[in-house]
Amino acid sequence: MNFSRRSFLSLSTAALMPVAAGPVSAGKASAPTPQRLFHRGVGIHSAMNWGSLKSGSTSHYEPRPFEEPRSAFPEALVQELVPSGFDFVRLSLDVGPFIQLQGSDRTALERKLVSNIEKLLARGLNVLVDCHPVEQVPLYSVQSILGDLESSLFADYRAMIVRLATILAGLPANRVALELMNEPALANASHRTQVMVWGAAQLSLHDAARRAAPDLPLMLTGANYGGISGLNDLDPDPYTDSNVLFSYHYYFPIAFTHQGVDYGFPDAPSAGYISDLPYPSDAVPPAEIEAALEARIAALNLEPRARAAASAHARRVLKDYLAEDWNRDRMANDFAFVAQWADRHGIAHDRIVMGEFGVTRRSDRLVGAAEIYRRRWMADATELAQANGFGWSIWDLNSYQMGISRLNDENRLDRDLLAGLTMSG
Repeated sequence: MNFSRRSFLSLSTAALMPVAAGPVSAGKASAPTPQRLFHRGVGIHSAMNWGSLKSGSTSHYEPRPFEEPRSAFPEALVQELVPSGFDFVRLSLDVGPFIQLQGSDRTALERKLVSNIEKLLARGLNVLVDCHPVEQVPLYSVQSILGDLESSLFADYRAMIVRLATILAGLPANRVALELMNEPALANASHRTQVMVWGAAQLSLHDAARRAAPDLPLMLTGANYGGISGLNDLDPDPYTDSNVLFSYHYYFPIAFTHQGVDYGFPDAPSAGYISDLPYPSDAVPPAEIEAALEARIAALNLEPRARAAASAHARRVLKDYLAEDWNRDRMANDFAFVAQWADRHGIAHDRIVMGEFGVTRRSDRLVGAAEIYRRRWMADATELAQANGFGWSIWDLNSYQMGISRLNDENRLDRDLLAGLTMSG
């Protein structure tokens, strides 16, 4: 997940929703189910992402890009994870430094990665290493990497995957896995093109990693931002004999899960102000929701034209949200769709992980969702994932946007939130 990524955040719910599922039929059996690694997890995005750039540069990383205070290992929170019921961490990596840095700088970077993994393993947590391109340096964005599969950049990315697979294969067996790419996507491409290009790219990355590490668990995902529709179009047959798992991300409906996020573009002028949507969508009378939205916009210091545009956009968002009738049953249909995909292909449900999900939280830095509705949505998501036999990983541990640390004590987990999640089984 990346809050600055316009193309993801601007997608409508309808564009990401899967088509109606067909009949479930027995498909080609996949490889024997590997030892289950990932039941209940949380992402750590702060320790090794958004690497520091050299002073005055927009494209060159510091030799030690993760030494700023913001990259500190969240020791206190990690200590609480296993006692709270978590069993793994999804550790995201800014791939830019891992591609760009060379020689002793790269060696130091890879040693830091191993050190962070070993800290997590020592605390009883399995680790999913998530190759997570960000747009801080456009050259290393997902769209750039996948823009030309015959380019030197894609070759460099594949070489990085090989190095990571080799490193991770040297760590304790059945404790660590490698996710080949977070939310793969192409710029300005149809869904079918996304599926075809990412299918070729993922197979290339998988085969390179598998040659380097024959037994390392690898996490695969669907095209088009790794959502349900992309997973539905993923052909698992090439990976039949490989130790692989499958991921999908779940942020439905985006109008609810991303309340308060300012997309920064003109066609969503009220996005940063929408924070009063309930879950389920009928929990509050529509007139009350609209009044709250209008009051929030009216209280802002906006020019009349900007205020009118924001108000009109907010009403459209609310109308669409209410029309889609979001509740637990609607969410259950989405999870059933994933289960049907797995059944068609003979894939055990415990090889599927909801790799990201979450809702913005309300604070003095972000208007976010009301806590009562945030907790209700997240409780339903974890319960439904477990009911279908899927693992899950919350986005994320300690960010101000969607973190699960306390707002008034960032070194402690939010016990009230965790109390509503499905943390056993």
